[in-house]
Amino acid sequence: MPLRTSIEARYPHTGGLVPAMRERLIEVGQSFLDSGHGDCNAEQRLCSTDTSIYWQQLSEVLLSHQLTASEIVFAHQTVGPDFRIDLAGRRIWVEVITPTPSNVPAAWVAPPNNTVRDFPHEEILLRWTAAIKQKAEVLLGNAPSTSGYLENGVVAAQDCYVIAVNGRLLRGYDGAFDALIGISQFPFAVEATLAVGPLQVRINRNTLQSSPALHQQRYLIHKPLGQPVPADTFLDNRFAPVSAIWATDVDEFSLLDNIPQMAVVHNPLALNPLPVGLLPAQHEYVVRQINAGTFQLDRVSGRTSAGSQLSVDVS
Repeated sequence: MPLRTSIEARYPHTGGLVPAMRERLIEVGQSFLDSGHGDCNAEQRLCSTDTSIYWQQLSEVLLSHQLTASEIVFAHQTVGPDFRIDLAGRRIWVEVITPTPSNVPAAWVAPPNNTVRDFPHEEILLRWTAAIKQKAEVLLGNAPSTSGYLENGVVAAQDCYVIAVNGRLLRGYDGAFDALIGISQFPFAVEATLAVGPLQVRINRNTLQSSPALHQQRYLIHKPLGQPVPADTFLDNRFAPVSAIWATDVDEFSLLDNIPQMAVVHNPLALNPLPVGLLPAQHEYVVRQINAGTFQLDRVSGRTSAGSQLSVDVS
């Protein structure tokens, strides 16, 4: 099925911004295919009626568009991560994934009208951790059965490796709430990699005095069934070859010059750190060590917002 026919069938509505978005999506999608920025089956995947397959491929199209809009020159090669950026003698790889809403309550992703819903932050966070783990294993391998890009020599030991996660399918309330920010008020990518949990207040049992509100140290996410899931990827030296997470919530309407929500979370243990300010994002999160037991997480300005700081004790 030609790309135009498939996109017109997927977005048949004629009201609002849909016609303009549809035409722009066809234009940008065709440009992506013509440029060779996708795999040989990219057009087939863009024309798939399977939502997961379609969005996995569409995310590559949308993020390649964000790179192009930021005047970042990149390429795609047959074997390897989705995008390769060569910058001042450095090679930076970007691997894209769009987590599906598996085990996220239907009342969140497809809510009935006029009902009150809970924010299933742990279920969504587990989808982020699973996506990051999956793409980390693509780089590192999954011993003893599978080798990764590093062992195969596709990604060199001195290369940067960035996992780009598009949370679009994890949105709630029919898309009214983005899929970037977790219960901590920081991106899910921060919660999944730096052990940052919800705000908490401690009450002294004797004096009944309360402490200032501080973020929990959450190294594990406990599930009703199964083993707890680690949430401290970037505090674990095993993941030092992963340079950063490019966390995004980007959809089709971003092609109409709507700036999507994006953040970059840097790995403080990275063997090959990603340059701050390279990728398009409103905020970047950079960790620096204060003392033996304390890291400070700095939220620094990206392209559109001011920075702030959060001290996180990881002793």
